[in-house]
Amino acid sequence: MSRVRACVPCSAARIQCDLARPSCGRCTSRGLICSGLPLDDLFVFRDENEVAKRNSKRARGERGQSFNRSGEASSSSSIVPRGRQALAADNVPDIETLQRQFLWLNQRALAEIPEPLKRDVETRAIERFFINWTLHPSNDGGSPGHMHNLPALYSATQPDSVLWHAVRAVAFAEVRNQSIDNVPFNVKARQQYGAALNSVRTIVTNENDIANDRVLSAILLLDNFELLYLARNDPLSPHKDAIRHVLSIRGDKQLYSPTRFSLWRLTHYRLQSWQTLFQEEPDAQQIAWVSKLNIDHPDLRVCSHVLHMNILSAAAKVLMRTPTDSEAIRIAKINQAMFMMQEMHTLILTIESFMTEMKGVWKATVGDPRNIRQPEDFEELHNFPIPQFPYQRILSYDDIWLAYIWNFYIASQIVLRESIVNVINYTTTLQGQQAPNEHDIASIQTQRNWIEVLSAAVIESFPQLLGFTQEQGSGWPRMPQQGRMAGRLFALFSMWVIERAQFTSDQHKKTASEVVSWINARHGLD
Repeated sequence: MSRVRACVPCSAARIQCDLARPSCGRCTSRGLICSGLPLDDLFVFRDENEVAKRNSKRARGERGQSFNRSGEASSSSSIVPRGRQALAADNVPDIETLQRQFLWLNQRALAEIPEPLKRDVETRAIERFFINWTLHPSNDGGSPGHMHNLPALYSATQPDSVLWHAVRAVAFAEVRNQSIDNVPFNVKARQQYGAALNSVRTIVTNENDIANDRVLSAILLLDNFELLYLARNDPLSPHKDAIRHVLSIRGDKQLYSPTRFSLWRLTHYRLQSWQTLFQEEPDAQQIAWVSKLNIDHPDLRVCSHVLHMNILSAAAKVLMRTPTDSEAIRIAKINQAMFMMQEMHTLILTIESFMTEMKGVWKATVGDPRNIRQPEDFEELHNFPIPQFPYQRILSYDDIWLAYIWNFYIASQIVLRESIVNVINYTTTLQGQQAPNEHDIASIQTQRNWIEVLSAAVIESFPQLLGFTQEQGSGWPRMPQQGRMAGRLFALFSMWVIERAQFTSDQHKKTASEVVSWINARHGLD
């Protein structure tokens, strides 16, 4: 058997693969992740004759029958289910569209693409979904990736399941201007989104396997769909309680599985971002989880620092909102504020030291704004010029995920430093003074200076998160950028922090607002 028709581990080991789904026998016995199984629908036969098809299917069927006996049709494990009706001829894309979708093929190969594949918008949309939304972990361990386990989860899911609908909702939203049988894909995207919501409600109501990886991934995708395609500008997700509930049910066990921990990390960062924006205190279970992490890893140290920043910011918010009904309460609140400011300053010093020590992939590189690419350089709609960039430099990181986690860290510091300023002013009022003393004025100015520096670092990196700074040689073709849509989702959180902040500059607020508006206009279904 050709090793081309084998999963990645079997192909790498140069041995025969039995092609069983969802995991071949060798990978199952060795506990390996069985990735890269060829999809039955994507086999293209050179002669396209019935004899060749029957012979090949029989050869593969003999090796995969043990899986088929289990009662799961092979179509349910394919990334693109079979049985779809042929699409109308007017859905065949022109040669320029094909060149953008298959950048790795030459002109001769483009001419040989089978007609059914050309017409099958759904297949191409789902394949593009995995390019746009997943990031693979880096070999050096610096970047843990983003939703890289999703293709395997989706390939093993059943049609009409919650993840099946959620993936298709997001995938169809990206081809919203196309249609099948006079039904636009923006309508099909909403239909899939509604079906996924109904599935989530049923699962939550019945408590039926709610801790499943596929359920949690689907809820995250629904949140992504609302943020990017329904232009939900309220950062407070209606799914926050569901996500918190699912994480709680999954418990500590999710920390002891590489794949489940990867999903926990992604989901927990989402939960922390909401808590940062609204200055909410982490719950006891979050604190317990983070206490188990090895914070020698930079991104896990960031997670720990953000947790402590959120604890202090939430405490400051509560302190300033509770009434001062008596002299005893006033004195107690002054003492509490003094102690809180000491804790905040100690944490800030720790963070500043940590940021100074960071190097390698964690350090941003400074670039020339003239290198920012325009939509026509990419597979982008030309009528959405990117937001203005009136700044002297751009900042780029080793990959989109590192840009996200660093901006997540910086945005959380902006919130904490504003809390310090607010606590100083509140303490001044409690003490009956008209204005802060000289020491407090200097401290306030220091925090405001830092807020401006941190805000600039976020703003100067948005071209990378939107996907417009990938370098290329002059005249060289560009391959599809992995994780482009993930980067745009990542950009929203830090831009919201800058928009909502008290002490960020008007220019930074304006740019942040333009970035959010660009994302809404570029991807909104309406």
